Amino acid sequence: MLTLVKNEIDKISLEKEIMNSNTEYNLIAYGKEILENEDILEIFKESELLQVERYFVKKDNEFIGIIDFGMSSPRHNQPWISLLAVHKKYQNLGYATEIFKFYERLMRNKQVKFIQIAVHSTNRRALHFWTSLGFTKFDERTYEGQVFFSLEKEVG
Repeated sequence: MLTLVKNEIDKISLEKEIMNSNTEYNLIAYGKEILENEDILEIFKESELLQVERYFVKKDNEFIGIIDFGMSSPRHNQPWISLLAVHKKYQNLGYATEIFKFYERLMRNKQVKFIQIAVHSTNRRALHFWTSLGFTKFDERTYEGQVFFSLEKEVG
């Protein structure tokens, strides 16, 4: 069974462990393989500005990932996922899909109609994952020199 545990600043080492197990993503998203404390603190600040809720995902007694989401995206004012990251040792076991389905149920209970996510255009693995869950591309933009695809899914 999955549970969400609030991600707070005193758990920075846990967040760093999960994020740094995903060096390929870090390279795409942050331009470096390993994040430092100051990088995590910057993510916290940005999340506060964007009113993003940040959670660790726990499966039984193990922290397996992170999900960050907001109810009003900066560009389209829609519920959105800011981050879904699974620790490397728990990847390819179906947990990312399970986490998303858990999140989707939360949104359905809030009568949300659409969920959005922005994905780096070079992150082929993520694009495949999100489209396999029924997300479709509706926009493309460049931000800080990187191209992002905006994807959305109807919550039904």
